[in-house]
This record gives sequence, C-alpha cells and structure tokens, in this order.
Amino acid sequence: MDADARLVTVELDAQLSAIAQTELRDDRVEWVVADGCDWLAATTEAFDLVFADTWPGKFTHLDQALALVTPGGFYVIDDLLPHPNWPDEHQAAVDDLLATLRARPGWVTAYVDDASGVLLGVRR
Repeated sequence: MDADARLVTVELDAQLSAIAQTELRDDRVEWVVADGCDWLAATTEAFDLVFADTWPGKFTHLDQALALVTPGGFYVIDDLLPHPNWPDEHQAAVDDLLATLRARPGWVTAYVDDASGVLLGVRR
C-alpha cells in the first residue's frame, strides 16, 4: 500500500480484531467490528480491492460486495477447493458461486486451482 492507500477490515469478533490490531499498527487501516452482512448492506464506499474471506460478500451479499469494486478493481475470494470439514451441500454452493461469477457481465475472472482455491475477478 502506498502512503495514500487505506484498508478497511471488517471482523465480527471484537477479540480477534483486537489481536490483529496489536500485530498491525498502521494509521491507514480502519478496524471495523461488525457483522459483514450489515456492513455490506450499509456501505457505499468504492474500493480498488475487495477480498471476501467469509460468507458475507461471497455466499451472501455478493451483489453488494461486487458493487463496491471500482472499474479496473479486483474482487478476490478463497477457500474454493474441497475441505474435509465442509458440509455435504457446500460443494454445490461453491460450484454455483463460481458459475455465477464466471458468467457475470462486466467482469473477467481467473481461477487458481492451488492452495485453498482462489478466484480473482476484475471489473471492466
């Protein structure tokens, strides 16, 4: 991040946010303790990068998360490869999400079938 950049991180668990804040002390970071669904529903900011690491912005509130990405900006998600602790129906949800994102007008996507499985989307 350059000197003018800022990062907004949203965490539901106040204790986890506090731990992260002790590890990363940077005035460019805004620490938000909130439900990701509520935050996505309320924010109208634009971002060059949205990384959805949990359900909100990925499996729920997808439209709201994608709407925050600036033209030329990135949308990134991970945890797309099967994991032993997934419930039986989760693979179908991942497959549906990938199909939805790949077919979405105005977006170009690339899937990385490595590590946990990552999809990178760029808004045209």
